[in-house]
Amino acid sequence: MNYETEYDPYSDEFLYNEYDVEYGDRWIHYDYLFDDYGEFIDRLTPIIEISKQVYDIACFFSLFINLFHLFILSRKNLRTNLVFLIMIGICTCDIFQSLGNITQIATEFLHEVRACSNGYKYSHMMVNLIAKTLQVLCRRCSSFLALYIATIRSLSVLFPMNNVISAMTQIKAGVLVMLLVSVASSCWSLVYFVKSKFAVVRNCETEWVDYFSFTGPVMKPLRPSYLPYRLVERETWELTYWMVDGFIAIFISICYIFVVIALVVGIRRANKIRKNVSKAEQ
Repeated sequence: MNYETEYDPYSDEFLYNEYDVEYGDRWIHYDYLFDDYGEFIDRLTPIIEISKQVYDIACFFSLFINLFHLFILSRKNLRTNLVFLIMIGICTCDIFQSLGNITQIATEFLHEVRACSNGYKYSHMMVNLIAKTLQVLCRRCSSFLALYIATIRSLSVLFPMNNVISAMTQIKAGVLVMLLVSVASSCWSLVYFVKSKFAVVRNCETEWVDYFSFTGPVMKPLRPSYLPYRLVERETWELTYWMVDGFIAIFISICYIFVVIALVVGIRRANKIRKNVSKAEQ
């Protein structure tokens, strides 16, 4: 049933109750996970803000650490090893991911907040969109490459004499896997870039300032010198996109756990065989 209402859309009464037409003045209460939705949001908002600040600071540290890491891995004697070659790819993805977030921070800092706090220049919006797309690309690419390294290590320990596993540890195979992962991650991030839309901000949230005139001081709103835009968010496709992206991340994390367990089991078994052989020789 649809009702026209003037209630606050974020109030507890609007979210968790439904008006019963049959009895007229009765409200039916539903038992949701969080009874006091407003209080829950008030408690959650500071945690989210602190998490964002910690993430921003971590991106700066990650950039410099990975630059140093890339300098070490780019040495000639390390580039000929498959594991170190893939680690160079992971390091490069982490660098671009940090640069993408730093670019967003710089764009936000340069934004004219007083003129229009809820609208941005079109160029700023495009830079933000490219930076976010780059972060999606690098996150998926680096996670798949890290899983590939762990898988190769585990299979090499579990099946040391297998020809197929030996072929997978060659440089050519590693370059091919890196190329396939890069193409797949690029296509996935391009979906977000292509389907994102900008909308013109009609009502700009701005500040009121004093202007001197012959009739006395006058309060007028600041007007931006550009046409403000905003990113259209929370559409059905976007929610589905982030849900699938989250499932992919969870899947990779679960696979990584199982691969690491298999690697530990393989190492323990190899140590046990080596001890038995050593005892037989003695």
